[in-house]
Amino acid sequence: MSSQLIPRLALDMHVLAKGVETGIYRVCDELFPRLTRSPHLDVRLFCREGDETKAASYVAKKNLTVPHFNAAADTTSNNADILLSPFDAPPTSWLLDQRLLHAHIVYDVPAPTLSPCEDTSEIQNIVDSLDEDTVVFVVSEFTRKNLLRARPDLNPERVIVIPIAAGSSFHQCKDLAAISAVRSKYGISVDAPYVLSLATPGTYDSLIQVINAFVLFMEQNRKSNLNLVLAGISDRKYPPLLDALTAVRHWRDRITLMGLVNDDDLVPLYSGAMCYLSRQEFSLHPLDAMACGTPVISVNSSSLAEIVGQADLMLDTDDMQGVANALLQLESSPQLRLDLTKACSERTRWFNWDTCSEVIADRLCSAYARHSKRPHRRRSRPLAPGVLVRSAMNADGVLQGNFLNYQNGARGPIFSSSTKRQNRDWPRWMDRLQQQSCSNFIEGGLRTRGSVKSGTADSPLVSYVTVVRNNTATLARTIESVQNQTYGNVEHIVLDGASTDGTLDLIRQYADRIDYFASEADRGLYDAVNKAVPLAKGQLICILNSDDWLEPDAAAIAAHRMRRLVDRAALLLTGAHVHTLDGGLEWYPDFVHPGSYFKCADDCHNGIYATRSVYESTGPYDTTYRIAADFKWIMASLDAKATFTYTREVTVNYSMGGVSSDARQHSVECMRVVRDRFPMLTEAEIYGLYNCFFKYPAIPDLTGGVASQTTFLRELFARHSFDPDFLQALSWASLEKLERLTLGTSQDQSAHDDSRPYSPLAPSFKDWVKGTLKAHPLPYRIAARTYSLIRKRQ
Repeated sequence: MSSQLIPRLALDMHVLAKGVETGIYRVCDELFPRLTRSPHLDVRLFCREGDETKAASYVAKKNLTVPHFNAAADTTSNNADILLSPFDAPPTSWLLDQRLLHAHIVYDVPAPTLSPCEDTSEIQNIVDSLDEDTVVFVVSEFTRKNLLRARPDLNPERVIVIPIAAGSSFHQCKDLAAISAVRSKYGISVDAPYVLSLATPGTYDSLIQVINAFVLFMEQNRKSNLNLVLAGISDRKYPPLLDALTAVRHWRDRITLMGLVNDDDLVPLYSGAMCYLSRQEFSLHPLDAMACGTPVISVNSSSLAEIVGQADLMLDTDDMQGVANALLQLESSPQLRLDLTKACSERTRWFNWDTCSEVIADRLCSAYARHSKRPHRRRSRPLAPGVLVRSAMNADGVLQGNFLNYQNGARGPIFSSSTKRQNRDWPRWMDRLQQQSCSNFIEGGLRTRGSVKSGTADSPLVSYVTVVRNNTATLARTIESVQNQTYGNVEHIVLDGASTDGTLDLIRQYADRIDYFASEADRGLYDAVNKAVPLAKGQLICILNSDDWLEPDAAAIAAHRMRRLVDRAALLLTGAHVHTLDGGLEWYPDFVHPGSYFKCADDCHNGIYATRSVYESTGPYDTTYRIAADFKWIMASLDAKATFTYTREVTVNYSMGGVSSDARQHSVECMRVVRDRFPMLTEAEIYGLYNCFFKYPAIPDLTGGVASQTTFLRELFARHSFDPDFLQALSWASLEKLERLTLGTSQDQSAHDDSRPYSPLAPSFKDWVKGTLKAHPLPYRIAARTYSLIRKRQ
């Protein structure tokens, strides 16, 4: 990764090199020269193979004096830090280089109901190429919503609407002589009003809809002298167009076909039209028409709906009768035309190419600043993440995940369990702690001044709960990270354990920004957490340690992923950046299932967001644990039938060290969790399960390897075949291990940090599973259902 303060931005010249002046070409033509002049970016141009000569012609024409490189050169991060693609999926070498930050412009998203064609398949390839780290620029909020609907795994914070605009040369022409001259030049009737529509190669099919709508209008209004002008047609022998013109019969003389129009003639051509009629999904022509004061009739099922706003008449794509009615309205009402002309002038002021390029430069720089700090140790990037997303999406648009693979936002299954919560006394939700009799109780914050926050289903309140004792070194960083959240509905609860080193004084410095803080003695970490959680008012609650800190969009990610789940028992498990001396790594959530009891759920507690219902279902953290109380709570949430949602999006920075780094004690406590959950197991059985499945064993394996583990597990199944909860847990643990042993890697190897190569011992383990389960009908049925569920969404 480049160490330069100013990131190197590579602009993909493919669209400009092709030279076909579509709307997308216009976007590149307006943006690229402006981006080369940005003081915040070190811009260079990238030419794909075969584009060098044509791109050089464009560069010379625009006098772009910036470096360039081509496909024959090293196209990876040796030449750039950011790669911006205005269309077409990026080259494979770009996608596979994780040091690069990828950026893309998306104009429209194919509707799922559309039949595949060349145009939609190319757009689908682009949409499929985007991953969770791609910075995506879209031309409207409409496109943004469609993209996030098609790709629910994407981070909404990284999908940015940009204000595309009309060309700077477009304005309302009031010179009647100039308008008359253009009419004469292109053979347009001088006396009759006309409807204008422009096409570019690849959009001729939209002209057929325009022709059909015009003919329908004329059939219903035979006394009208309205004409239709079709401009920009370079191929007048396009068969579907010829067929459409032949079918109009006696209205053919009312339709004028024009070829390419000189740029100098476009302004009077637009200005002289009664209206501009567009049936394209994306085009800049409506904006150009509006800049010339010409009313627009366009499609309301595309990005145009938002771009033109209230300055036009919006209709469904196939609503030919609606178009005919709109033409009649405009023809018969001069006042409506005047009102729309004024609205056009007002609307176009909102859009400016300079502003657009500044938005892009600013967001690329901020995204790169974050990207450059990411550790090199992270999962490999799939070439087509969108394909994986579609395969995991059910009919309701919900992503389903399993331990073999999950996409961002995927949900796990809800598991059956016979456990019942015993303690119903916790949590007792409250605004403030009850003041103790001791003299050292101190409290403060916004709540003590009468300011109590709340949330809604659409804007859930996210509560961060921090317990601390004697930590002046990093607490300020933790507090600041909460204060700097991009999401607007956040609260912070800080509970101090009677610190003696100045921690309380530090907290008081934030008294006007922290929602609530208190200081009193406690009996340890989890006792303090149990006191702090009931103080949270949010629909989503996250435990944030005092030596960890949030990413700026952490709360935004949580609110987005959990917005539909805040009223039920549900958790969101997110990614973490683990900071180590060698640069760190990205820690992705482990998929939690009943078998996680025996291998330990490898999830960052500081990256978990839980609804209030989860805590009401699980009860408090077990204060008799020093390290693994959070693991026990996670598994209690699973047993309480909570919905688990997973995302690899990094929300928290995790600092190694402290008591949680004691691997041996962690192992001892994890085995104790198994003992608490399955009290019928003997110590030897618990120890054997630990050595069979635990992911990070800190105690030597004394069982003798896989062969003796097979014997041990066969006997364990036989002894406890009466317990369905245990059999379910053992089935999941066994099948996950079986997948690792037999397959080595899954479709997404990074879903497990401990994926292993193929082992020659796998057949004996597989035979053991089959043989043992077939001998016991109940375990067999449970395992069969489990395996079917696991394999369903591979």
